[in-house]
Amino acid sequence: MTPEMLAAFFTGGVGAFTGLSRALSNFNTKLERRFEKIEREIDALENEVIRNYVLKDDFVREMEAVHNKLDRILDYLIKN
Repeated sequence: MTPEMLAAFFTGGVGAFTGLSRALSNFNTKLERRFEKIEREIDALENEVIRNYVLKDDFVREMEAVHNKLDRILDYLIKN
C-alpha cells in the first residue's frame, strides 16, 4: 500500500467516525428532549388526576352526608 492510500483510508475512517459520533450525539439530544417532554406531561397529568380525584371524591362524600341528613329530616317530618 502506498502512503497516499493509507492516508486516504485513515482520513475516511476518521471522517466516518466523526459523522457517526455527531449523528449519535444528535440522536441522544433528541431522545433526551423527548423523554423530558414525556416526564413533564406525566407530572402534569399526575397532578391533574390527583387534584380532580380528591376534589370529586370529597364532593361525593359531602353529598352523601347531605343526603343522609336530608333523609333524617324527612324521616323526622314523616313521623311527627
